[in-house]
Amino acid sequence: MKRLESMGDFEQFLAQFTNYERLGSYRYDKSTLGLDRIADLLRDMGNPETAYPIVHIAGSKGKGSTSLILEALLLARGKRVGLYTSPHVEHLTERIRECGRAISIAELLSTTNDQLPLLRSRRENAPDRFPSFFELMTALAFESFRRWNVDWAVVEVGLGGRLDATNVTQPALTVITSIGLEHTAQLGNSLRAIAAEKAGIVKTATPLILGPLPAEADEEILRTANELGAPVIRARPEVVQVVGRDELLLTDLGLRVQAGSIRGPAMRTDLAIALAAFQAIHETEGTDQDLDALSAGLRSLEMPARVEIFPGNPPIVVDGAHTIDSVRALKHALEESEFPLARTVLCSISHGKELEALLAELDGVAERFIFTRADDLRSIPPEELRIRFGRGLVCDSPEEALADALQQGDPVVVTGSFYLAGRLRPLIRRRTHDAVPSGN
Repeated sequence: MKRLESMGDFEQFLAQFTNYERLGSYRYDKSTLGLDRIADLLRDMGNPETAYPIVHIAGSKGKGSTSLILEALLLARGKRVGLYTSPHVEHLTERIRECGRAISIAELLSTTNDQLPLLRSRRENAPDRFPSFFELMTALAFESFRRWNVDWAVVEVGLGGRLDATNVTQPALTVITSIGLEHTAQLGNSLRAIAAEKAGIVKTATPLILGPLPAEADEEILRTANELGAPVIRARPEVVQVVGRDELLLTDLGLRVQAGSIRGPAMRTDLAIALAAFQAIHETEGTDQDLDALSAGLRSLEMPARVEIFPGNPPIVVDGAHTIDSVRALKHALEESEFPLARTVLCSISHGKELEALLAELDGVAERFIFTRADDLRSIPPEELRIRFGRGLVCDSPEEALADALQQGDPVVVTGSFYLAGRLRPLIRRRTHDAVPSGN
């Protein structure tokens, strides 16, 4: 393992690590995803994850949005915040953030180079202790947060909870946003089974923020919380009310804020969950709240690939919805935003999804569909999607599919996969920038 000098070096370096995110199937058990490897690595690194308090966030959907909102709220309160999320949209560095900015390539290389002796030793002497891609990124995030001397780290679970590498932490606060049928090959075929996996992040006597859950999932989470003596704080979606076309009322704070990037009822629920976590932190620390700063923080909030609307003629929505619930949430958000109903959906779906139910939910999003392939390894062939859906066009190239969709003149919805969002979002951002006259 030679010293890394560029992002290209880093990407080649990552090829040595098993990337379960890109594998269609794998054994979901302790032999594959257990916490021993990441725990050993962090111990040899001096346990950076113990240097700051952590909010640990799991959920079938909404955990990424909740993480981003909580980051914004804490930053508005003047805190130094580290954020670890996955997957990224456009660039790997997005996964590790300090105070709202992605880690720089120089910082990522420096932190990684410092760990090369440890990794080299494992590769040569104990290959069974060599980390996976996600375990490595998790360790680099925790070490980066220590170097940045963060006040709080907001850490999103990658998959499930119980066996996720992030679950090696002892957080100050845990959050479970939602439970739905997703990753059933790994997490189980029932809401109760999936809830049991998510409940793996609950810690003894550690407060748990709980979003609205189906009854059987709620029962399972509460059973675990009661066994561990973890106080449960229920987030209340009704504390976020729509009071105008682009205005929300946060009733607990008596604060009116611009809706900004918070679009649709599902995202308002995510805001309510983040507010419950924020309030729990505030009560622990007992400092005054600056409501003007909170309002400004929410106003500046950016939510990449989460009902993200790019103006233009026609406008484009980019959304990484890839579960039944997240597609349903996208539909509601589009309806609320008065986005024209004559739409073209540009869609790619990865293997391992509840395909029939997902396609059935997508059916109501638009009149016209173009199926494409965002990733050669992970994506279901677009022709198979068209056959299973019963209609639509097929275009293997996402870029060509986008050009075709735009030529029709109807608003375009890019969805089905964060891989597709990440591949097309740079093109869409450039299109929007080029459409704005200079000086505006």
